[in-house]
Amino acid sequence: MQLVSVHPKFSNQQNIEALAGYLSLLDANPDPIKGSGAHLRVGQETYTHICAACHGADGRGESGNRVPRIAGQHYPYLRRQVDAAANLHRGLAPPEMTSALRGMTDPQKDAVADYVARLGSAEPLLDVNRVEDAGK
Repeated sequence: MQLVSVHPKFSNQQNIEALAGYLSLLDANPDPIKGSGAHLRVGQETYTHICAACHGADGRGESGNRVPRIAGQHYPYLRRQVDAAANLHRGLAPPEMTSALRGMTDPQKDAVADYVARLGSAEPLLDVNRVEDAGK
């Protein structure tokens, strides 16, 4: 996208909207880069409490309210976006989102980005190695 965004035609609003419309119709990446998978339960709990109200339980967002789909994005991209929003570098992020993200630890940010990267895949999303889960 960096190469596309510096092209002279990209400054035209109609071209930007056409490109956004085209990209929104593409299928999601079937195999995004994921994190370690070590703390998916933490990621799920964090996502459920902080992110799901706007982005949805499945991470598909809501285009009518300008809430982007985040499910299945690459882990490194998601991790950078979490930091950018937490550091108020994302002018479009609502204050309640940036406030919640600023309160997260780096391991929580890693876990939520890893969890979201896996949303929509067929693989199990929870960390089955947690001690608390062993007795269930």
